Amino acid sequence: MALTNEELQDIISNLSPEERKQLLSQLGRQVEVDNITNPTQSTNTKPKVKPKSDNSKVYCCPLCGSASYKKHGTTTSGMQRYICKDCGKTFSENYGDSLRYSHLTSDEWLDIIRGIVNNHSLPQIARDCGISKSTAWSCRMKINQAIMTMYGYSDLFQGTTQADEYYCRAAFKGKRDPEFFIYTLRRMPRHNRNYYEKVEYLQQAGLYDKLKREEPEYLQQLLEEEPKMKRGISNEQICILTLVDENNKLYLEPVSVGRLEKAMAKSKLKPKFTSDEHNVFVTDDHNAYNRILYGTKAKHEVVPASKHTNGKYNLAKVNSVHSALSKFMDSKAGKVYTTKYLDLNPMLFWWLFKYREYSTEEKAQALFKIMNDEIPDIDIREKVNQVTVNELQNREITLDTKGEFPTKL
Repeated sequence: MALTNEELQDIISNLSPEERKQLLSQLGRQVEVDNITNPTQSTNTKPKVKPKSDNSKVYCCPLCGSASYKKHGTTTSGMQRYICKDCGKTFSENYGDSLRYSHLTSDEWLDIIRGIVNNHSLPQIARDCGISKSTAWSCRMKINQAIMTMYGYSDLFQGTTQADEYYCRAAFKGKRDPEFFIYTLRRMPRHNRNYYEKVEYLQQAGLYDKLKREEPEYLQQLLEEEPKMKRGISNEQICILTLVDENNKLYLEPVSVGRLEKAMAKSKLKPKFTSDEHNVFVTDDHNAYNRILYGTKAKHEVVPASKHTNGKYNLAKVNSVHSALSKFMDSKAGKVYTTKYLDLNPMLFWWLFKYREYSTEEKAQALFKIMNDEIPDIDIREKVNQVTVNELQNREITLDTKGEFPTKL
């Protein structure tokens, strides 16, 4: 039973100042947890009306917003269906849920989400939840895509903001086309193969005789040399551009193959800042950052490579983010993030960083609400719901490949 305003005032007046502070802190925390699933305010939301029964989750027609509807049989699983008297469309209680077509139960989804929040590898999530590794992969990708669709890279940065690049290896895990490796990447796949196994691999692909006839020296190189990572920053690595400000707003986006270039840095970073004289942009001495904020009142402070600080300015916060990101993407723990999906996985890291003060269970419940039915914006909810495994598998690479490999893998 809800308390009246007078009853609430009596309860609060009897609390000590310290108890009131604790109550205010807990209320603020709960409101923030509730708002985790409502990152955007939109006018494109359907009006809610009181359900017709206590057992019904239906407030109105999810398609036109009308409160005039009636029962219309049941689904094959026994769920109540309804028909709108105004638009004539039919719908069920779980219309609009991202999990509507999932064969997994809500409890199974929650277990999977807990594993994702704890940054477990896909094989471990599959073992713990009793599902296949491909199912664990599709669940994680759908969650990543939902976060990307809802939040994107919309934050504006204020105050002192640190910027730096994080480099990770370009990975083509799951790619089974031998010609892609031999002719596009000009190397063998990174697997432990001896000389005779390499010959067998090329023969099975129908490439051995062709290479022997057209490029005998290259064939010999493939057979005798082990594919090694180039030292330093090369086009075998992906640049993830990172920003973090004094308010802990974070931006992470894979932008290109190899070194960060000035045009790319300017196009990605300049829209992130307002023309405010109190804004300070702190970077290392990489020339890609030069004159990015030209035409604004913001200051640019450079920390030389030979030093750790420039007066009161440093790159400690962005370096700590990179340290956490390195653990998140630890390949030794079986977490190899394919370049094709590299823009989605940092979004999960971004979301976990944004709500790092909350418990694992709070974050898991919030993600479950996002995937279930708590997205207020109709357009965003439909975009999230429309994501299929086929679309994820056939998506194009969003970063600048600089011609090193095609954007459609």
